[in-house]
Amino acid sequence: MKKYILNFTVAQFKATVKNIIKEDYKINQIIEWVYVKKVSSFNEFTNISKDLREELNKRFTLRDLKIVKKERSIVDRTIRYTFQTVDKKYFFAVFLSTNGKNSVCISSQIGCPISCIFCSSGRSKLIRNLTRGEILEQILQIENDIKEKISGVLFMGMGEPTLNLNNTVLVLNSLLSNKEFGIGKRHITLSSVGNVLAIKKLADGNFNVRLALSLHSVDEKQRRKLIPNNFGFHIGDILNAGKYYLKKTKSHLTIEYILIKNINDSAINAHKLVRLLRHYELLNPNVQVNLMPFNLIDGTNLKIPQQKIVQKFKNILKLNGIIVNIRQAKGADIKAACGQLGY
Repeated sequence: MKKYILNFTVAQFKATVKNIIKEDYKINQIIEWVYVKKVSSFNEFTNISKDLREELNKRFTLRDLKIVKKERSIVDRTIRYTFQTVDKKYFFAVFLSTNGKNSVCISSQIGCPISCIFCSSGRSKLIRNLTRGEILEQILQIENDIKEKISGVLFMGMGEPTLNLNNTVLVLNSLLSNKEFGIGKRHITLSSVGNVLAIKKLADGNFNVRLALSLHSVDEKQRRKLIPNNFGFHIGDILNAGKYYLKKTKSHLTIEYILIKNINDSAINAHKLVRLLRHYELLNPNVQVNLMPFNLIDGTNLKIPQQKIVQKFKNILKLNGIIVNIRQAKGADIKAACGQLGY
């Protein structure tokens, strides 16, 4: 049975083919074809002998995913991709273009176990983790499809990446490697609802990518309703983990806060968020709050907040020295905006 080449790290691939490829430079050529030139067929490895190409084709597959649906926004350049795996499962990724910069929002799991009530992915039962290769192939396939280079990666698609930590770490190594994807650490953002132990492991791993904490509420009881499977950590634990990550990595931290009408969008909530960030020493230039007005999803009575309420919330944070941004929805017309990646 053929093996999926993207599931191997470079070191693992070298160990696997050492009996048929003795020269390191040939292996490096293969790695370049796979990750840098991003070809999808061994026949395109033109500086490799025909015999070796045939041997690779006997042993490995280059692609395990199929794009079975592609939806393009009529409002912006956003594209929502539906991928099918070899075991006939489906998940999503999104291409985003902002100010000439191309990013992809990728999935780490098929389905999601966190069950956020404001998120369509959270309504999907967790089926399994995506493999190293399946996570990376989303980027390769999208780059080939749009025929443009991807400069940013967001771990904000389906799933909680810290629950697929081993593969997430392998993917980060590949993204950061100059011999593979060569994407800068400041252009990679990993999102988590607050898996404190995994966040500390990532901090200690010195990947130094941006971390986004999905806070979404300043009240413990309310947050448990919004995020039912929140690992059991308190808001203070999560913010302390963010502070640890910031101190350890010297990177950037984003506090994600979804605004839902008459639930968590009041001025009282805004002032409490200010007090929390001040208490946990997170008022500094490397911390930003992203306010995200709720995006409509099926099967819920949650409502979008008024624009003036969103602006008031922002102003309260800004007046207290917090760097704050209102994240504009992209691809909402094709259900590709934050919280809309469901079946």
